[in-house]
This record gives sequence, C-alpha cells and structure tokens, in this order.
Amino acid sequence: MGYDNGLGVVGGAYPGAIQSASADIPVVTYSKRQYLAIPLLITTDVTAFCLSIIMAYLIRVELFPVLFNNLPGTSWNFVYALWWLPLLGCVFFIIDKAYSRRAPFWQEAGQIVKTTTLAFLAAASFVFLTKQGDENSRTLVFFAWIFSLFLVPALRYFSKKLLFKAHIWERPVIILGAGETGKLVLNAFYREPFMGYKPIGFLDDDILKQKHPPELPSGEKVPVLGGFNDAEAVLAKSQVHDVIVAAPGLAGKKLVNLVNKLQRKTYNLMVVPDLFDMAMEGVEVQHLFNERTLVLKLKNNLNDRFNLVTKTIFDISVSLILIIILIPLMIILAIAIKLDSRGTIFFSDTRIGKDGTEFICYKFRTMYSNAEQILGRHLTANVMARQQWEKYAKLKDYDPRLTRVGKFLRRFSLDELPQIFNVIKGDMSLVGPRPYLPRERGKMMEREDILITRPGITGLWQVSGRNDVEFTERLRLDSWYVKNWSLWLDISILMRTVLVVLRGKGAY
Repeated sequence: MGYDNGLGVVGGAYPGAIQSASADIPVVTYSKRQYLAIPLLITTDVTAFCLSIIMAYLIRVELFPVLFNNLPGTSWNFVYALWWLPLLGCVFFIIDKAYSRRAPFWQEAGQIVKTTTLAFLAAASFVFLTKQGDENSRTLVFFAWIFSLFLVPALRYFSKKLLFKAHIWERPVIILGAGETGKLVLNAFYREPFMGYKPIGFLDDDILKQKHPPELPSGEKVPVLGGFNDAEAVLAKSQVHDVIVAAPGLAGKKLVNLVNKLQRKTYNLMVVPDLFDMAMEGVEVQHLFNERTLVLKLKNNLNDRFNLVTKTIFDISVSLILIIILIPLMIILAIAIKLDSRGTIFFSDTRIGKDGTEFICYKFRTMYSNAEQILGRHLTANVMARQQWEKYAKLKDYDPRLTRVGKFLRRFSLDELPQIFNVIKGDMSLVGPRPYLPRERGKMMEREDILITRPGITGLWQVSGRNDVEFTERLRLDSWYVKNWSLWLDISILMRTVLVVLRGKGAY
C-alpha cells in the first residue's frame, strides 16, 4: 500500500528492498489550498487579538467597578479606538517571519510572547507620543496584552493542527538517513503536527534499512526510496522541495558535498549535526568567511548572575501566589492523610541540592510508617519488582508501601505540594533537575553539571514521561535542562506539567 502524504501523491506499492531511484517514487502535487495557510493564520491572530481586547473590556466594565469605587466610565468606543491594534500585532508577526516559521509549539509560543509584547509596547508608545490618552484606555491595553499572551498561542496551536489535518499547513519532506537520527526526526514530526512537516520517504545506502524501513508510532512504514546518490533524481521525480539531512555518521567531506549538491535543488535544506546533548539555547552562529566555516557561540545561562536573580524572583513570586491558592487544598489533603493511616502528615527526607549540599525535602506522606521493611520483603520475594526497582528506582506495577490516599496523591503528584515551602526557603526551585537521593550520588558522576542549580518540584523529566523515564535518561534530560535554561523554558515546563499531571500518566 502506498504512503499517502495527503497532498496528492502519485505512486504505488513499495518493494521490500529499494536500491536505486528507479524504484516506485511518490510524486507530490502541491494543492493551491496551501496558499491559504498564511491568510488563515493571520485571520486567526486577528481574531485572538480582538478577543483579547473584548475580554479586557469586559473585565474593565464588569469586574473593576466591583473592586474599585469612583472609576471613570468606559464604553465600546474605547474598543473601537483600538481597531488598529490587531493589525499592528500581525505586522510584527510578519516582520518576525512567524507565518513561515515551522518550529515546535513551545518554542514558537515563546517567540509569540516576545513578539506580542513588543507589539503592545509599540502600541503604548504610539498612544503616548500621539497624545491619544483620552481616546484610548491604558487599562484596556494592559489587560488586552495579558489575555493575548495566552489567546494568540492557543488559537495559533489549534488553527495549525486543523490546517494540518486539512492538508493546508502540511509540507512534504524527505529525510536523508534512516538510522537512529532519522527515526528521531520522524517521530518528532509525528508528535508535532504543529510544525506541518510530513515525511514521505527516506534515503539511505544501508540495504537492511531499505528492506526494513522506519515505522511511525502508529505502525505505518515510511519507505526508503533509494540511496544517498539517488537524492537528486528522487527530488526531481517526487517534486519535494524540503529535505532534512539526518545522517551524522557520514564523513565530513561527504556530508558537505551532499549538502552543497542538494542546496541547489531544494527550497529548504535542514541539517541535523552530530552535536547531541550540547547546549542550544541562545546559540549564536558566526561566520569566518575566509576560512569558509561556522563558529557556534555557546552560553551557560545559569552562570549569569542576572539570570540567577531572575529565576529566584520568579520562583518566590509564583510560589507565594500558589501557596495562597493551594492552602485550602493542602489542609483537606492533610486531614485525609491523618484519617487514612497512622503516622505523620508530612514526610521529610534528605536530598542533594545545589553544589552537592544536602537539604531536607518536604512531601505529604504517601506510605505506611514501616515502608522500608515492606519494600525489603517485597523485593526479596519478587524478582521482577527487584529488576524494576534497579532500572527505574520506582515500583511501577504494584507498590505495597503506598496507602490508599497515598496512591491518589502520587497519581496526581499532590504529594509534592509541600515542596513549595522548600522553594521559599531557597532549597529548591519550581523548575529544575530532579531532587536526587544521597545514595544516587555515585550514579551522577558524569552529569555533575546538574548540581550547578537548585533541584525543582517539576522539570524536563516530569513532562517527558515522569516515572516511565529510566534513571540514566532522567540524568540526561536534567543535564540538557541546565545547559539550555531560559525563563521561558521554566514557564513552558510549568504549563506542560499541569497537562501531564491531569492525565496522570507515568505517576506511581
């Protein structure tokens, strides 16, 4: 059965082994509907900005008079006076090339927040310089900005997913390299329809990969259309204009020659370098023209004093707000724990903190008071459980130590709420590496960069599978977080944590 890319593909069945470009290659016919993508995205953003202004107006009219007395009156004229604001926002997005960029949602959302903020700063400056303060409400502009920070990314997300399903935002791509790197790229595009890329095939010289092509998580196979030397012929016949070179194992000279050859045949050529686990946030690309080479300038954001102060202020400010909101829930949980089983309400244990110093970490108690004895007996009697414990440092299928309330707390990570007080004390951060146990210190020797920052209540490992992530992978994710820290990364992880916790997946 042919691989349907949704764009109009001419092609039949793929033979098990494909050794040249003479094999049956799908021909992509680009639909004129694709030209609707940018106008529809602009319409979505205009709608988001308009909704932000209307919601800001409703807050000003309905809520503020209840909270504050003697406020000056307002009317829909203030809303009409901002007719130009949505257009200004879209102009800023056009300048930023937001409508042609194809990036993962959380990366693009960060850029949307920055661009939206710049647009509103420009709007506020325009109102001030033209002395239109009487015709425009500053409160309205401020709250419209607040709402737009959520509405614009949200509507952009749903619109791109719908456009992708309608094959309007969809872009066919061929991946050079069917090895592990190529499979990573394939799975990334499958998980991120927001980017709009849809691989129609691979190119690889490996005969085994040609006979057993990579599969999507859905089980559908993506064919290998030929070898690297067939690239130009495959592109010419398939009419695909986008190529990703994901073959870091190629010799440097061969890789450069391949890229130079394909650059003339494509609209967009992307290269995945052999630089995994390297810092990416804030990387600057510099050129040495005479030497015809690139220089990557890397930064360690968590070594910057300003960034450290910013992260601390953010942690404390958000934690104080969360404590006020969550105190009633924490009281209810404390009562439930006390009624469910004997023992203390809180559980405190030693964890490894910043610079390797140890601190006392607070949690709600989720286990029986004799949990260690129960664990020892269980691991002695159950070989599978012992192997699971050694691999994950957790018991996934059944943990006899957990109380009834404890199982509920673990499922939704509510047992970690008291760690907010660790954040206030300065022992922890809202987002950071996992707070590791002292006995795990020996396993962290190759990832000591994790210790340059405070551990977090949540982190990258939490939104990447939680306890389904193996211990070594947790270390790798935490190390990546430290190398690539940014305030937006913290904000996006906090947002994603809420979604992950509500699903309850990977928690036990």
